Amino acid sequence: MTVYHVDPIPRSMMAAFVAAHHYAVRIPPHCLLSLGCFRGSDLVGVASWGYGVRPRHTIQRLFPSLGTADYYELNRLCMLDSEPRNGESHFLRLCREYIREREPGRVVLFSWADGMRGKPGFVYQADNWLYGGFIRTEFYVTAANEVVHPRQVITRRDRAFTRSVGLRRVRGRQFRYCHFLCGHATRKRLLRESPFRWGQDYPKKDDCVWTFEGSTETRAAEVSRETREPPRFEGSGQFRDAAPLLAQAEAEDTPRPDAPGRDMEAG
Repeated sequence: MTVYHVDPIPRSMMAAFVAAHHYAVRIPPHCLLSLGCFRGSDLVGVASWGYGVRPRHTIQRLFPSLGTADYYELNRLCMLDSEPRNGESHFLRLCREYIREREPGRVVLFSWADGMRGKPGFVYQADNWLYGGFIRTEFYVTAANEVVHPRQVITRRDRAFTRSVGLRRVRGRQFRYCHFLCGHATRKRLLRESPFRWGQDYPKKDDCVWTFEGSTETRAAEVSRETREPPRFEGSGQFRDAAPLLAQAEAEDTPRPDAPGRDMEAG
């Protein structure tokens, strides 16, 4: 069995590792804790813990009684391909133990699995995180399948403009996960107050679905094509948040009490 240990690392070391080994290339600005995974003296993985673009909104949307000091969001997790397949979940567990021991005030950890990249969250499932539904999100791709974040065209997102510059819209899903660091009583209270249903009815590969905007030859009406075949995207666009925050996604993510765990939409 591979033996890992976790230690804090400088932000610069984190940034260099992500640039070399992660499709997102950059680390988000709200990185508060940089942890490295070491095998002996070799750095084999990094994890960036902090917040997304709207920290208070994020945590109070999930658990209304909590504040920003009560949680961390995992906004980068990266490991060398040479490590065992269970290496990332092992690393994730070590991160949890490190945070619980050194920051006892943290109540919950939160993360998105990037369904737009064909990832339903196997690394979280292997570490027994709770699944809390998905949001629908989108980005644009060029003819070469290079990703362009919607915020880069936020002022000109009409169909005629995006077509004129060779962009095609792709819609997909982001999957929500959390892991509690608190005691059983607090966990029960938070689960009761959350508007989302948390459990272990996990999504699978088939739950990663993409809808592609119709081709430029479409005239009378816009035609979209839905697929479960994992597309290949290059890069991640200029904006590299844990999950895109779109006005449309927020409009769609109002929780429904009767929604089943796997298929519910939330934000």
